[in-house]
Amino acid sequence: MIINRLAYVRDGIELMRKLTFHRLWNYGKILISYRISLFSKRPVIWSGPFSLSFETASVCNLRCPECITGAGLTNRNNKLLSREFVSRKTQLHKSHAFYCNLYFQGEPFLNPDIFDAIKTAVSANYYTVISTNGHFLKEDQCYKIIESELHRIIISLDGSDKESYQSYRAGGSFEAVIKGIQRLASLKKAKGSPFPYLVIQFLVNKTNENQLDQARTLSKKLGADELQFKSMQIYSSKGMSEFLPGKKQFRRYDSAGRLVKKPSNCFRLWSHMVYTSDGEAVLCCYDKEPNYPLGNKEENSMDIWRSERLQSFRKKNLMGTDTPDICGNCGE
Repeated sequence: MIINRLAYVRDGIELMRKLTFHRLWNYGKILISYRISLFSKRPVIWSGPFSLSFETASVCNLRCPECITGAGLTNRNNKLLSREFVSRKTQLHKSHAFYCNLYFQGEPFLNPDIFDAIKTAVSANYYTVISTNGHFLKEDQCYKIIESELHRIIISLDGSDKESYQSYRAGGSFEAVIKGIQRLASLKKAKGSPFPYLVIQFLVNKTNENQLDQARTLSKKLGADELQFKSMQIYSSKGMSEFLPGKKQFRRYDSAGRLVKKPSNCFRLWSHMVYTSDGEAVLCCYDKEPNYPLGNKEENSMDIWRSERLQSFRKKNLMGTDTPDICGNCGE
């Protein structure tokens, strides 16, 4: 739901400004090669990715029950990604990529170098995004966020009251997140800054699905630019019984825990590249443990992008054979 239409238009214009001739040409080649691949059932790669995701932190201050980071199930040697790695990879991809997520698993603001990472991506002319649980939006942090010219911030607020919010966000503070959103929106207005475009993300589950109208009202009151309702990933049978919503439009699974929307040909294998906090390239943003590593930080990313291993995954996706298990939890 768009709340601030002027901010929405400005945000779209800002994204379009990142499209240099070479980046636009690369995006066109992505679309063409993807269509040819669908038709021929043979993976054709004529381009580089247009989107990069960096796991700036693989640790979190919360313990949400269906989050594998909160449950300590991710396999990482390094919990924080270095700013040098972000700098190196954004430079490597800058001729063709224009969208940069500085998050994957974990809470980005636990990385003390996060503002250097933001500035690195922004200075390389990427549209730059962070997703956060909203517990680190103190006044000094909000000033830094605005001054960094971060383009978009997504803040998780999964409830319109303390009880519903904390039923899933274990260890979280509803009051702290509310105050943080208000603070950032107020400071942004006071400074007359269009940055960042402020999105509240509402993860719909059984405990809060009756609060959608209240979430709309609250988001407007807090000064958000947009409210997004999102379906929830669930990994356990206990989670199915506790959190699976009744509203069909927000259910990824049926009552037996099977994905409602069956995996289809995946555009992200042609368009996105994801790096963990170890500097490991992985198959996609659903490979959270990871189970399908593609190469480490010592390898050339473009060699990985065109590697036999990744081409094999693309071919399996096109043929609909040997689908990786991570695709069984994908809502795309």
